[in-house]
Amino acid sequence: MSTRLTSDEEELARLISQGDPEAFRALFVAYFPILCRYAEKYLGDTTLAEDVVQETFIKVWKNRGTYPTAPELKGFLYTVTRNGCLNVLRSRMREEQRHKVAAAAQEEDDIAGLEHLAAIYVQVAGMPAKMREVFLLSFEQGLSIGQIAQKMDISEKTVRNQKYKSLQLLRRRLGGQTLLYFF
Repeated sequence: MSTRLTSDEEELARLISQGDPEAFRALFVAYFPILCRYAEKYLGDTTLAEDVVQETFIKVWKNRGTYPTAPELKGFLYTVTRNGCLNVLRSRMREEQRHKVAAAAQEEDDIAGLEHLAAIYVQVAGMPAKMREVFLLSFEQGLSIGQIAQKMDISEKTVRNQKYKSLQLLRRRLGGQTLLYFF
């Protein structure tokens, strides 16, 4: 079959319906920019609009033969493009909703963690002075047992004992809740 490009939309629709790649190319050249502007009004994003319109043309080629007239072909082009835009918008809304839910859950976790940390600090403030100092040097400043012993001029065994006792005291007063997660 001889392929002939024509500006006549009815002929173009008929040729596409018969699977003519040159007619499809002519349709793409003529309608791609128009459909991109149409999609961009929905999406507000040129790149997304182009993606949606490319998918539209893929569907046109896959469904060739189902719209032998120009009005059917044009209707298909605009309907598929609009539906593609709506799908993108729905997907974007679902993603935003997921982010909002995740952010709210994270905020709740952060608040709970800070409240737990505050409870720990209340208990630490009530510890004997040496035990409190060992605890803070170890967990707040991250010093090793040797560094604490040197800084406080006490034995490493005393540091270990004070650290152990401070943790036991906190576990007892806080009902065994996880402590080291916060330090």
